[in-house]
Amino acid sequence: MGEQEAYESRLSRSISNEGPTQRERIGIVEQFFDKIQVTAIKLNGALNVGDIIEIGTEEDAVRQKVESMQIDRKEVTEAHAGDSVGIKSKHRMDVGSPVYKVIR
Repeated sequence: MGEQEAYESRLSRSISNEGPTQRERIGIVEQFFDKIQVTAIKLNGALNVGDIIEIGTEEDAVRQKVESMQIDRKEVTEAHAGDSVGIKSKHRMDVGSPVYKVIR
């Protein structure tokens, strides 16, 4: 298991050990930039650095913490409905995939 997979496994276990979680749909994947591993997301809800998100359907969702976020190539710590944000992604994301914020 690589370093990234180990991190994601620990993150997933730490979240699942906190009890049941709920998800709130906050956007959709607009584009994925493979070379720089960035996902562009069109938001219909609020998102903050530090939030945990899931991208994809329940069967293939990828869960990650939002470590950094940009709007128009400027670092931001929060974004709102109507914003398009770019976040670093650990995996390739499919255009049109739903984006959820994990609520603990």
